[in-house]
Amino acid sequence: MPATKVLVADANLLIRKGIVALLQQQEGLQVIAEAESEDELLQLVQQHEPDVVVLDCNQPGLLELARLATLKGLVTNTHLLVITDDCGKDTVLEALKAGATGYVLKVCGEQEIVSAVLATARGERFMCSQVLDAVFKEDSTPEAEHPLTPREIEIIQLIAEGNSTLQIADTLFLSHHTINSHRKNILRKLGIKSPAELIVKALDLGIVKPHR
Repeated sequence: MPATKVLVADANLLIRKGIVALLQQQEGLQVIAEAESEDELLQLVQQHEPDVVVLDCNQPGLLELARLATLKGLVTNTHLLVITDDCGKDTVLEALKAGATGYVLKVCGEQEIVSAVLATARGERFMCSQVLDAVFKEDSTPEAEHPLTPREIEIIQLIAEGNSTLQIADTLFLSHHTINSHRKNILRKLGIKSPAELIVKALDLGIVKPHR
């Protein structure tokens, strides 16, 4: 099985080299390039077509959050993992809407960062626990009305936590066929076509809460 190709972009030299060193130690991951500026990043993405781009999405001189969709549009099979210091709910939602698959913080541990890279390479949504706490934080605004059942909300919550269909089926003691049916119904009820949009839509509606 070929190694997962990773491009690491960060304007901070020490942080970039630290991420590179961490990922190079992992079997099955290959860091193929580094970028410290937006021009370099855009050029290298088109040149190498990596499986995953690891980047801080809001650094002066690298790539502003508003430009994230431009990067995502360059190579359709490349997934974006944001590793940053900003876990503000608005920033996280904007990054996900712009095309980021994963979003974790630089204070995360080694295993969580590696898991995020691997999940992102598979196209699976991944957010670290601190980001989940931030985006699911209750506020004073009322929740939007939605047509979902409690079981469907529970499934969305498990998806948001990074569980696969088989893991969700095991957790809920249901068949994976049943879980797939629930997922299709959720997409239909929320009026979305892509599973990648599911968590963004759920966060916007405020229909899921973290397990405590």
